[in-house]
Order: sequence, then structure tokens, then C-alpha cells
Amino acid sequence: MYKIGICDDEKNTCMEIEKMVREYAKRHMLALETTLWHTGEALCEAVGAAAPDLLFLDIELVTTSGIEVGRYIRNTLENHDLAIAYISSKSSYAMELFKIRPIDFLIKPIQYEDVAEIMEEALKLHRRKKQIFEYHAKGIYGTVQCKDILYFSSDNKKINIMTPDEVLVFNGRLRDILPKLPDHFIQIHQSYIINLDHMRTCTYESVTLTGGVVLNISQPYRKEVRRQISEFNWGD
Repeated sequence: MYKIGICDDEKNTCMEIEKMVREYAKRHMLALETTLWHTGEALCEAVGAAAPDLLFLDIELVTTSGIEVGRYIRNTLENHDLAIAYISSKSSYAMELFKIRPIDFLIKPIQYEDVAEIMEEALKLHRRKKQIFEYHAKGIYGTVQCKDILYFSSDNKKINIMTPDEVLVFNGRLRDILPKLPDHFIQIHQSYIINLDHMRTCTYESVTLTGGVVLNISQPYRKEVRRQISEFNWGD
């Protein structure tokens, strides 16, 4: 069941978007659940307990703004998986929204084609986060969700899978596992493969990942890393 949240203080806008996403679901045979909110406070209270997969969020909410809600989701709840599509009657919020990393930005009046495009992108992102990496360690078969992997590091013939909660170790070489990984994993060093979904900042010489982990980009990889990051489709 794919869960969609819609938050706008204009009830008609909420109902219009809900009608559009249900039309999309009908056309694509998608099992869907929708929840509507009309204040940022109500949304913040609900999303902490059970976040949707995709959120259509009005920027100009009367009390707690959509930008404040976005910051609450990303910074307080530390939820970086929820896809946020902002809604506004203006187009002048680009810099304020940058750190919230919305999936898209809709200008009122909203058209079905725009909602359908966002649905396509969000579903691709959703499927990407459900991917599994398989490994073998000391005769044990194990799996880990790709979305939980910060990066892979190599130490001689051992590979460490670094997640926020644990380190998983198995025998292998980075060059052998890279072709088996989804395209949001890129190699930045002879010893590191990172998950771009967890990249927070990047300079020419290093990347910072979720949790403040800083890894060096070695000289031979720098040009290619910059190209891959600039060309990467973050909605895929």
C-alpha cells in the first residue's frame, strides 16, 4: 500500500490533488491510501508517528509554514526518505527549499500531468529504497536494505558494509560488487563506495554522509565523481 499525505489549508486544493492521485492510481492499478491535513501542526503531530511515502505540502500554510514543516521532518525527525512535493502560488522559494531537498515544486493551479509526473518520480524513488543487497559471510547468507547502507569500505580482502546501526563484514572486492549495486552507489576511492542517497555535502576532495561521516575522494576518481553526481537523476 503506497501512502500519500496532502497538506493545504485550502480544502478544495487538498480534494483536487487527492482526486488526481486516485485517478493516477486507477490508471496504473496502484494500491493507494491518502490522508489529508489542513494545518502544519496537525501534519507534524501525525507524521512523527507514521509518515507517508509521498507528501504534497503547501508552503503558505497559515500558522506553521510548509518550510518549517519540511525542516521539522528533515532535521528533528531525521526523516530523509519521505518524498516532499511543495505546492505554492509563487515561484520564489528555491533557495529556502534547497536544504529540505523536495522531489518537486508545483505552482497553482495544479494540473493532472504535473501530479502524475511527481507520482512517477516518487514511485521510482520508493522502489529504489526497497532494494536489497545480498552477501555471504562465514557460510551465512545475509541481506541488508540498500537504503540503510551509508557506504562500503574495503580492508584487504574484507568488505565492511557501514550502516547507521552496525557494521557487516564479508569477503570480497569492491570492484566485484560495484556492478551489482543500484546506480545510486558510486566509487569515490579505491577503498570506498558511497550511497548517494546518504550524501549530504560534497566538495572536490571529500563527501559528508548521514551522521557526519566524512570520506576522502581520491585524486583518480575526482573528475568521474563530479560527473556522476552532476548527471545523477535523484528521482530514479
